[in-house]
Amino acid sequence: MRLLGRDEWGADPALPRRGHQIGASYRTEVIIHHTATVDGKGAPNEWGTLEAVKLRMRRLQTARPDLGLDVPYNMVAFCMRDGDLVVCEGRGLNRTGAHTRDRNRTALGIAFYGDFEAGPAPRYFDRQLRALASWLRTLRNELGFARLGYSRPADRQVWGHREIRSARTLCPGEALQDRLLQIRFIDEEDDTAMDRSTWKLVQKALQSQEPPLYAGKRIDGLPGGNTNIAVRAFERRVGLESRGVIGERNNPNASIWPATRELLFSTAAGVLGS
Repeated sequence: MRLLGRDEWGADPALPRRGHQIGASYRTEVIIHHTATVDGKGAPNEWGTLEAVKLRMRRLQTARPDLGLDVPYNMVAFCMRDGDLVVCEGRGLNRTGAHTRDRNRTALGIAFYGDFEAGPAPRYFDRQLRALASWLRTLRNELGFARLGYSRPADRQVWGHREIRSARTLCPGEALQDRLLQIRFIDEEDDTAMDRSTWKLVQKALQSQEPPLYAGKRIDGLPGGNTNIAVRAFERRVGLESRGVIGERNNPNASIWPATRELLFSTAAGVLGS
C-alpha cells in the first residue's frame, strides 16, 4: 500500500484546508464510502498510474463546493490495476471531515474512488481491502488511534455509509458493502471485548453508587482510564465474559442482546447493592 500526502498529489494551496484539528483518541469508528464517480476510461474502479490518481484527487478538492472547497473525506483509496492500493490524504487523519452527518468528529471517513454501485469490483479487490485493514491496524496499535473501532456493527469492524442512521444513500455501493467484512483491523482479544452498548449499561450501574466509586476509582461518566478499570473489575466480579456473555462463553442462550440487557442492569445493581 502506498500513501500520498496532500503535497504529493498537488492540493491547491490557494484553497484553505478545511476541518478542525482533532486528537487521535476521539476517533472511535471507521466509515467506508465511495465517491460515486464514473470514469469512462479503462477498467471501471481501477487506475493505471499515479498521475491519474493525483488528477482525480485535485478534482475532488472542488467537486463538492456545498461541503467546502476541499476533499470531504479524511482519506481516499484508489485500487490500482496492478493490485496495489494507493491511499491519499484528504482532510487528513487528525481533522474533522464532511462525509457523514453527525459523525465527522468521531469517524474516520475513507472513500474508495469510483462507483461501486454501478461498476464491478476491481480484480484484486480482496487483497486491496486486506492492505487497508493492515494500515488501519497500524493506526490503532502503533499510532495512537487506540479507540478506533470502539463503535462498530455487531458482525464487522467498519461501517458502510448507508448503515448510519442519518444517511439516506446507497453509498458505498453494493460491490463494496458486500466486502466490508474483510476490513478487519482489531485484534481478536479486543474484538471479543464487551460491546459498547453493554459496556455503557454496566457503566450506568456503576455510576448509580453513592459515591460513584468502584475498585478504588471514581467513575465520572467518561470512557477514560478509571471507567475502564471499574468496568473490568465488574466483569471479573460477576463472571461476565466476552461481548456481554455471562457464564459459559459458548452458551448462546447466555448472550446479552438488546432485548435482555435490562437483566444485566438488574444483575449489576444487585451486585453493587450487596
